[in-house]
Amino acid sequence: DPATAPVTRQDVLVSLTDTVIVPRFQSVAAETSQLRDALHTLCAAPTPAALQAARSAWRDARAPWTRSQAMWFGPVMDRRSRSLMDWNPIDVNRIEELLATQETIDAAKTREFLAATQRGFGAIEYLLFSDDGATAAELAPPDSVRCQYLTALGDVNAAEADAILADWTGLNPGGKAYADYFNGSAASSLLDREAVNELVRTSVFLARSLADMQLGKAVGADELPPEPEAIPGGPGHSRVADLRNRTLGMQDVYLGADSGLGLSSLIQGLSPEADDRMRTRFDAAIAALDELEEPLPAMILDDPEAARAAHVQLQELQRALNTEVVSLLGVTVGFADTDGDGG
Repeated sequence: DPATAPVTRQDVLVSLTDTVIVPRFQSVAAETSQLRDALHTLCAAPTPAALQAARSAWRDARAPWTRSQAMWFGPVMDRRSRSLMDWNPIDVNRIEELLATQETIDAAKTREFLAATQRGFGAIEYLLFSDDGATAAELAPPDSVRCQYLTALGDVNAAEADAILADWTGLNPGGKAYADYFNGSAASSLLDREAVNELVRTSVFLARSLADMQLGKAVGADELPPEPEAIPGGPGHSRVADLRNRTLGMQDVYLGADSGLGLSSLIQGLSPEADDRMRTRFDAAIAALDELEEPLPAMILDDPEAARAAHVQLQELQRALNTEVVSLLGVTVGFADTDGDGG
């Protein structure tokens, strides 16, 4: 009976591509375009209102980008988009040296000649979120090198987001959609097992990064001294939002969109109990992250219990991914599958 036929890997891949992955990168492209425009508006007339609008646009663009991290395979990795859009950490000294020695900075120079530590969301954050009065003064007049740099950073981020989306959808010069290669729709496609493996591995390594390399180090797990700065972030105070959005992105891949399929659909067919446990782990991790407050480094030092609780829940989520999803789907996870940086 077709109505009761089991969900296949390709069913899940097609649904996730159409209802989660491509829409997420559409959001990234739309919001980074809004950020680009807000930065140009700010530099045309650096008023307090324009500064606040640009800061809001930065947060609005960062949210879908960090929520897309569980989908950073294919175009994002092939293009090395992180080196353009979101390298961590940025190098404040190199940025200030650049501003002190350059008379002109445009998008081409920013893309081709600057280091990854001088580009992306982190560099924009550094320029936007210093003291309000100083920021407005530094951005005037509109042709200041600081404004040239800020608008160039916005241009590069928006262009790269557009290019990622074009590679997924086939609106690129080659006309080949990675979505069709990934979900098995194209004549020459990735094996459905390998595509599912890619989804699972990306979440596994992201969970490991958040639990061990970021929150674990930050709260001083394993009896080490706390290192609050192990969680990447700057003066825009987005660490909590970043942690939450990255976890929500993993949940998106697991559950799928409201009316679509996700990895859950495969796990449920193999073990409904395991699926229930995974759903519970995601809910618990997100609830724990909701208890964190900004500025997060200060909270970790002054009142670390909530951060420790969030670390425990992210560890439990990481273990559940390994014991429930990896084992049931037969995924092989190895260090060689990632660059090891969940930045």
